[in-house]
Amino acid sequence: MVSERVPPHSEPAISTTAAPPSKPSMVKAWVITLMLLASTLIAYLDKAILGLVAQPVMADLGLTATQFGTISTAASLLGPVVTLLFATVADRLPLKGTLFTLVLLWSLIQLPIFFAASAGMLVVTRLLLGAADAPSNSVMHSMAYSWWPNERRGLPAALLTTGASFGKLIFAPVLVVIIAALGWQYGFLSVAIMGFVWCIGWAFVGKTGPYAEPVTPRPAKKTAEEAAATAADGSPEDPTAGTKAPLRSILLTGTFIGYLALFSSVGMLVMIVLTWLPSYFEAGLGFSAVTAGSLFGVPSITSVIFLFAYGAWGDRALKRGVPARVVRTLIGGGLAMAGGLSLMTLPLADGVALPMALLMLGYGLSTSIYAIANPTLAQITPPAQRTGVLSLGLALSGLIGVPGPVLAGMVLDSAKASSGSPADGYTSAFLLAGVIVLIGGALFALLANPERDALKVEAARAARAARTS
Repeated sequence: MVSERVPPHSEPAISTTAAPPSKPSMVKAWVITLMLLASTLIAYLDKAILGLVAQPVMADLGLTATQFGTISTAASLLGPVVTLLFATVADRLPLKGTLFTLVLLWSLIQLPIFFAASAGMLVVTRLLLGAADAPSNSVMHSMAYSWWPNERRGLPAALLTTGASFGKLIFAPVLVVIIAALGWQYGFLSVAIMGFVWCIGWAFVGKTGPYAEPVTPRPAKKTAEEAAATAADGSPEDPTAGTKAPLRSILLTGTFIGYLALFSSVGMLVMIVLTWLPSYFEAGLGFSAVTAGSLFGVPSITSVIFLFAYGAWGDRALKRGVPARVVRTLIGGGLAMAGGLSLMTLPLADGVALPMALLMLGYGLSTSIYAIANPTLAQITPPAQRTGVLSLGLALSGLIGVPGPVLAGMVLDSAKASSGSPADGYTSAFLLAGVIVLIGGALFALLANPERDALKVEAARAARAARTS
């Protein structure tokens, strides 16, 4: 496993070395992590609110499932483009201020729906929300990683990911009651208020941690072979730590390509769930609107369990020296494949209990990879490029996953026209998602190898440093 620290040399490459980062306060690290958890919760509710209001919106505005799926997809159209642009400047922006600005924008964008609800306004605000939300994931994770060393990032990454689950479990039922009592527009107002409150708290407690990009003196010239043995995670003792690797040396690795396959496939599943799960519970399984919305978070119970169990176990395994290739790649890809298989069996299930169980298992296993996907990519990326590369990975995977809600809507309309059974359409949509996740997990397991690719990227970075020193 590639370590954050460099093995001691008998002869140091430079006469002066930078001081290692001071050990962070665990209280402060956890306060920041929990604030970041709250931001992921709000980000998820900003998107999930559309699924909670799907049935009344389609009824009030006269929309088909395909048209509503298109509105949901609008949130994914500008996001990848903005993230690609953001990746070019991300590593030069302050993390605290960037995240504050993004959350403030999310909250402001929700307000027009409350005052002027229409299909056109939904499309416009979803487009803008996707643009404002897109860079946030990489910023949140970079901020979290600045407080935790490489071998302790699995659990914080899992915690950030569970913001989505906590949002559905804790706040979705509250939003459903508000929507039922006051109207669906009040759901958008509620999530906007949550964002404004978070911004106030972040302004006082937000701070970048000591594991951000290290500040080092100018290095003495050294060979690529010597530097290739140093940490790909950016050791403070590495004199070339401030040098960036050629971007192509990261993007052409099996780890980056496998990350795209895995993240885009699971991301497509998440978008389908966000858009159509409450409708499935209501139109497919026969629950009332309030009950269906309250059950929105049920599949996330297994997601939370798997995320925390996998994240905590993975961190312990890495500390014991188990290769990340095994902990993060082979096991992570295997879990995603198992989740895909569970979803693929959904059309064979009858009743209510068995479909719910398969959804919980499939969704939980598939989304467990969020505990290791970003840490895997961060492991092969120099600290000076971490936010940019994570943004780029999220942008490209987002582009690949854009068609998800529309495809699901087309499946629903087709099933309604052919059989008239809403349940058949929803199970077919989840079957499609399961196949995609199965393929993504298999590609990740086959292609990603963080130890190997970290050394390749580090060698390319050291070669560049040697040429420019």
